[in-house]
Amino acid sequence: MTISELGSLGEVIGAVELIVTLVFLAMEMRLKRKDESFRDIEQSQIRSQEFNLAVATSPSLCAVMAKWHKLTGGHFQPLPPEVSESTISDLFTEEERAALVFYFYANAMNFTMILAKFDRGSFPEANMRHHDSVVKEPSRYFTVFGNLTSPRRLGERFSADLKGLNKA
Repeated sequence: MTISELGSLGEVIGAVELIVTLVFLAMEMRLKRKDESFRDIEQSQIRSQEFNLAVATSPSLCAVMAKWHKLTGGHFQPLPPEVSESTISDLFTEEERAALVFYFYANAMNFTMILAKFDRGSFPEANMRHHDSVVKEPSRYFTVFGNLTSPRRLGERFSADLKGLNKA
């Protein structure tokens, strides 16, 4: 075998190694994106768990949420059609309404982060479909708390369900 033939053989081996390396890198990038996606899902779930634990350990906020759940029929359930801003004013004190606003606004900000991750492509469609079912009704809750501003992404995603709601 001549030097020229050995050089050609080296080029072929180098080309094959380059292709193998590129395939390996592509697989690694795909696995890394998938891992980041799962980490984003996990972080959103942890935030929700911590938030709900804070509610459960606060007697006053827990009482307000129990009163709200009695009105709506449970956690993230549809807002009854007869419930309006005046109904909320009649049923809840000013402090209770403030607690509800803070609670639902904090939830809305968490949902907004999830929507931002979904828009970036780092939150899977299947998970977003589940979150949509959970996020839709609490987004409507803002309509009965007076002149509140809904986070922009929620307003855009559920605009048909949030008629008359301001957008930030």
